Amino acid sequence: MLKGLTVGFLIILVMTATIPAWAAPPRQGVACAEDYTVQTNDWLSTIAEKYYGNVLAYTVIIEATNAAAQTDPRYTPITDPSLIELSQVLCLPSAEDAEALLNGQLSVERAEMVVPAEKMLVIAGNRSLTGANSVLLVSGGPFTQTQKYEIMPGKEVRLELEPGDYKATWIAVGGADFGRKFTAVAGRVVIAWLIPEESIASTELRAGRPLPGVDDEDIAHSQLQTPSVTTMETPYSPAAGQALLVVGNRSFADIPSTLTLSGGRFGEGKEIQINPAQEVLIALEPGTYRATWSAPIGQDGQPISRSREFTAKANKIGVVWFEPEKSRAILQAPGEPAVELTEEGSNGQN
Repeated sequence: MLKGLTVGFLIILVMTATIPAWAAPPRQGVACAEDYTVQTNDWLSTIAEKYYGNVLAYTVIIEATNAAAQTDPRYTPITDPSLIELSQVLCLPSAEDAEALLNGQLSVERAEMVVPAEKMLVIAGNRSLTGANSVLLVSGGPFTQTQKYEIMPGKEVRLELEPGDYKATWIAVGGADFGRKFTAVAGRVVIAWLIPEESIASTELRAGRPLPGVDDEDIAHSQLQTPSVTTMETPYSPAAGQALLVVGNRSFADIPSTLTLSGGRFGEGKEIQINPAQEVLIALEPGTYRATWSAPIGQDGQPISRSREFTAKANKIGVVWFEPEKSRAILQAPGEPAVELTEEGSNGQN
């Protein structure tokens, strides 16, 4: 969505159709039935729902646009599906072709993301909206000293990490540093980014090569997904004097969701889209805020919204995670009982 902060879609594409052995192979190629220019407040999911009646058909738009971009300069490849740009031109196939793509009856040539066989690929970028620089610190694993990466606005670094335990720390505008510990798993791809002036960072887990014994729900609850913090020991590190809000989407059916934060520097509200298998860290000044979570599809197939007021305290951590399929949103502080966000909204602390 393009409104203040744009955080688009993390894509973990799951093909569920089964083609019998006697079936004809998928036909190749897809035509653009219509060009669509991205407007303010567009999401890939809302475009997909408008044209195909299915919010999950956003994968079709990405595949068709990337295929068209290989031969037509009017289209820009969606190399990072977590972001679409204002005025970007998208290739929209016909409804028939879209259904065929979703069912595996039609295929397009895809660019492969190279994942090192025995390492985890991390692509870390600076998404500053004001030209601010950022710094990423990585320690642990085979490193005997902390590695420092200075990332200019609009730039990224690619890290190939040996399997093991690490800590990543982002340094934002004003020197505020916050981050988390993580475990590098061979064959995975992680997209990480920081908006330094907003003190907002994200990690997005992407499918690399298939992981034996791992299904979609396992991925949704994997290490890079926001955990329930039942003890005081957490992998997260807030900036000194600030609170840290950790937000994750535990959907295992590729349902995106949106967190709207109001209060403090966010004023009447900042919308942050949270994709499946995405985790967002938000540094907060102490104070009172309201978190409102919404998703296009809930347990009954209808749009849903949940809200709760909370108090952010210095040097404290709070986590919010979403389960769109169950129409649930949970707020929890380390070592304290989880509290479900309600439709009416209520008060709480973290």
